[in-house]
Amino acid sequence: MKKIIFALLATGLVMPCLNAQNIPQHLNEPVLDSVALKHAEARKANRLKDLNEEKERVEKQEKFKLKQTIAHINTRLEKKEISVEEAQKLKEDAAKEAALNIDNKIAIIENQLQLAERTNSNWTFQYERSSTLELGLGNSYDDNGSFLLGFGYENNSKKVQYDKRTYTDIVVAGGINNAISGDRSLKDSPYKIWKSGFAELGFTFRTRLLKDSNFWRLAYGTALQIHSFELTGNRIFAVDGDQTFYQPFEHNLKYQKLRITNLVFPAYLEFGNSKKLEYYDRVRYSTVNNWKFGIGGYAGLNIWNNQTLRYKVDGRKRDESYRNSFNVSNFIYGVGAYAGFGPTALYVTYDLNPLFKNGLQKENVLSVGLRIDL
Repeated sequence: MKKIIFALLATGLVMPCLNAQNIPQHLNEPVLDSVALKHAEARKANRLKDLNEEKERVEKQEKFKLKQTIAHINTRLEKKEISVEEAQKLKEDAAKEAALNIDNKIAIIENQLQLAERTNSNWTFQYERSSTLELGLGNSYDDNGSFLLGFGYENNSKKVQYDKRTYTDIVVAGGINNAISGDRSLKDSPYKIWKSGFAELGFTFRTRLLKDSNFWRLAYGTALQIHSFELTGNRIFAVDGDQTFYQPFEHNLKYQKLRITNLVFPAYLEFGNSKKLEYYDRVRYSTVNNWKFGIGGYAGLNIWNNQTLRYKVDGRKRDESYRNSFNVSNFIYGVGAYAGFGPTALYVTYDLNPLFKNGLQKENVLSVGLRIDL
């Protein structure tokens, strides 16, 4: 009797396992609540939409590649590099290859669509059209050596614009500067030539002026300019009322620098050849590996001035840094020009406003350096 009871218990324990093996796999999928089900259906709808858009993209891309191939064949035919018969054969082969590529790629997408239609769960999260902001330093996120230095911004909220007329660049510039005067030669300048310099960091918009040509462009934006001046001799900048002058310093200076910071708004007429890049869904113009020239000017405001001194007193190091207007011109305006190849250019600016409102001489700042469009 005990053996019979044990057999019945064993059979009862095994039966659920046997029955579970006969249950279809899709019935084992987790049961989702109403909110989770709603999100799963939304992700599924987005997936189906993306796959259908991918079918259209594949067809457009292959047709565009075929168009480029035929244009290249026609160019070779015009140059008499191939015969008419060879050109016709190459065009037919290219058309067949494009048709096969379209058929094969769409077949793959159709299989993915059918799978997506049958599956009701296990949908992974996918980003929709949105924007992302990333902050990092030396963040290697792939095997190609890519990295992030500072802020990274990616905008996926807008559809690709077919013909983009305005481009943006970060501009970095630097070099030497001096304040020149008609009352003296550069040789007699009170400023050290190789120790007086400038730095510029700005944001530039570059807009194409012609409809179908990128030869003429308007470059405009905003920039932060910092000019530094180091005096010859053991002298510092001093102010007496509205007068700015140079004053001998009582201690032996190890370092002296006057920094003048301006916020300006430049505008340049830029011209030069560009390479037209055609894709199946957009047209772009590139100035890489091309000469460019720009001429224009800028206007802005003086926002900060300070002088730094370093010296020793009784063997002890002293550092002094103090802010003063130094009677620097409040309104900044001038002319500039640049010429270069690719992103790098020789850069020259000349302030039309005097450096000091009431200095020992009327001086205008001349800057020469390199400009890089990032």
